[in-house]
Order: sequence, then C-alpha cells, then structure tokens
Amino acid sequence: MTKDASTQHGEALSQESKKLVNEVRLRLTQPIHPNFNTDFNIYRFVLNAERQFGKSKDIIEAAAKGVNNHLRLRKCLHLDEMEDVPFSKNPIFTNRFLPQGEIRQETDNQGRALWFVEYATITVEGIAHSIRSSAAIRYQFWQFEHMLRRVMKQEEVTGKLSSLRHIIDLTGYEINPFMMIFVSSGTLSYYSNLLHYENYPELVYPVEIVNVTKWVHMPYRLVKTMMPAGFTDRFRLYDNQFLETLGKEMSVESIPETLGGKNKEIKCIPAVHIPPEEYWKPPSELILTLLEPFHVSAKKQKFYKIEIPEGQQRKTLSWYFQNDGDIFFGIFYDSALHSSALTNGKKAAVKEEKDLDTDSKEMVTPFVKITAKFVHEFDYLDLEKPGIYYILFCNRHSWLHRRNVDSLIQISNADGSEPKRCFFDGTQSSMADEESIIKILNLREFKD
Repeated sequence: MTKDASTQHGEALSQESKKLVNEVRLRLTQPIHPNFNTDFNIYRFVLNAERQFGKSKDIIEAAAKGVNNHLRLRKCLHLDEMEDVPFSKNPIFTNRFLPQGEIRQETDNQGRALWFVEYATITVEGIAHSIRSSAAIRYQFWQFEHMLRRVMKQEEVTGKLSSLRHIIDLTGYEINPFMMIFVSSGTLSYYSNLLHYENYPELVYPVEIVNVTKWVHMPYRLVKTMMPAGFTDRFRLYDNQFLETLGKEMSVESIPETLGGKNKEIKCIPAVHIPPEEYWKPPSELILTLLEPFHVSAKKQKFYKIEIPEGQQRKTLSWYFQNDGDIFFGIFYDSALHSSALTNGKKAAVKEEKDLDTDSKEMVTPFVKITAKFVHEFDYLDLEKPGIYYILFCNRHSWLHRRNVDSLIQISNADGSEPKRCFFDGTQSSMADEESIIKILNLREFKD
C-alpha cells in the first residue's frame, strides 16, 4: 500500500514533508548547486516516492537515489550554470519539431500554472529522421529546466508547492505505424520515465489528454504496463466530455476557446511536417568508410578505456557511430590512473565486462538511450583532466537482442589535427588530418 502524500500541490510543506526532505539530504552523495537547492525541489522526489511506497524508509531511499542520479545529470549537462532557455529559443521548438504552447500565468485552484498544447501536428517520425537522439534529449532537458525555473519562481513567491498542469488537445491527431512502433518498442515509456519520473518528478502534474478517440486507449495501455505506479492518475484521458471536470478546478476564463473556454489569447504554434526528402543524410561518405563494426550482446556492455597521463598536452575525444537499434551510450571519468597507463598516453582499450561501476565514476556526458539508426551520433569532448575516460555502449536493457554498432573513436589535438583511431582491439593508429571527425564535420561550429 502506498503512502498518502504528506504535502499536496498548493500547500506549504508539512512538518512530515520537511522531516523527509532532511532525511534525504543526509543521504546525498552528490554536490547540490545553490540554484537547485530548495526544499521543494527535494520534496518533488519525495512525493514521487510517496506515490509508490508505503514505508518512510523506502520513500527516503528511493528519493535520495533519485536526487543523486539527477544531480549527476545536472552537472554533466551544466543545467545550473546555463542561462534559462525559454521555449522561444529552444531548438526543439524554434525548428518546430514539436508544437509549442505557452505556459500561462493563470493557475488552477491548487496554484498549478496552466500549459495548453495542441497535438494535431506532432510527428514523431519527422523528429526521429531529423535530429540526433542525444540532441533531442538535451533540448528536452532544457525544456524541463525552463519549466522548473518557472515553477520555482512561483514557489518562492507563494511559499507553496506548485507544478504545471498540462492539458493536451488531441483533436485532429492521427495515429500512424511509426507512432505505434515508438510506443510498442518502449521508446515513449523511456522518455516519459526519464523526464517525468526520474529527473523532474511531479513537475508536470497532472497531464490531461482531452478529445481522446478510442484508438488512443490501445497505446495508452501498452505504455501503462511499462510505467511506475500511479501512471493513470498522472496521465489522465478524457473524451470530448472534459470541460465540466476541468471547470471545477480552474476558471473558464483560463481555458482556451478551442476547448470550450473563454480565453481568446491562448494559442499554440504548430509543429511543421518534415517531408522525407528533407530527412537527415550522412554529411560525409568518407566517415562511413572509416567506421569499425562491433556488436554488444544482450545484457552486456562494451567500453573504450582511454587513459590520459599527467602532463600530456590537452587532447580531444571525438566519435561517430550508427547502430541498428537503441543502446545506452555515455562517457564516464575516473581520476585514478591505473598502473597500466602508458606515459605517452597512447593506450586505449576496449573491454567487455559484466559490470562497469558507473556509480563510482563521474558522468561526463549523459548516459542515455540512443537510437542512431536514422540520424547518426557524433560529437566531441575536450579531455581537460588526466585520468581514465570510459566510452560506454550498454545493452543491458535488452534481454534478447544484440545491438550492431559501426563506430569511429578518435583522439586528436583540440583543432582535430593529428587524429588517432582507437581500435576495437585496444591499439591506436595515426590517421590523416583529412580523416579527422572534428575537421570533416567542423564539429566545433556544428549546431543541430
């Protein structure tokens, strides 16, 4: 049996909530930035755990684990230091990959800011064929970070727990085979878990999907089986008989005319359909000829281990890969050099092990699920510190299917000169400057 929430939206934190927050703070192992360090931000993780567990011990442990994991992601994404990115400047909206709805100043009767969006123009297929998975995830973190800052401002003024109440209008939205694959493959549930549960729990609560047709219930049931407890309360479905329910908790003047309300100002900027002829294409045929194939078995992982000794000139790591299905990818750092490190810094090794202890290492790039089938993955990282860098490909989420990857991993000077390939067998070899990933793709100037 789950525990009742110790504080509801629209309320100041109760003494019980404050006690739970303090217990979570005692279990934090990651540094917390002043820009994020509020009791409300910690309590959101507590509230998420309260919806899933009944015992205080389990709630505290789950919340502390969630906060620690989120703090690692905040650090590697520089979320606390970066400027606020409003929807009007976020590439996922400026490029009109997603429809854009404005977060309103109006609130419901629990002090939750209202956010209306129309989904008629959304096309998952267009996004999947147009932007790198890593970039799409980064931009969505920027989106949620902007939403968090809006909510934090309101909480600072009112002293009460707040969130966004998200109303999605499905009028005119049509299902397609790609969307069904997106749902049945677990990709939709992964993104929902990543953002709504693991990193920004209770920030968007509830999500109310209105004007739902009958076919929506099938993918909804599929997603529900992959989600934590309380999913149906967080993500609510309504047919066209929703206005009376919403009207009990918000003013009709706050509801757009398109949904039967009286507000004429609320508008949604639609997404733009991306035709197949404008889908992403590999920017270089040369790079494709340089890729090295390997596979990662089900429930396994492989990683490049690159050791950078003290005193070496700053190097830059760059990568390019494509694969045949989703795989977790990320880069981790350990400051402790092993005795096997070569003084010239040329050693790189790839190993397959049952378990790389990523919890004990610094997360340098987000460890997230990547699909580099339609849009290949490529980027670079300046190796600022001596130590060991792990480039990890992980397929532990799959019980049956191995993943095939074609990759090129390079170490070079900061400008891409003198590139060296890191081979799968652990050796390195010099490559021509014309074969440098950084130079070919002009990575330091690249923008999605």
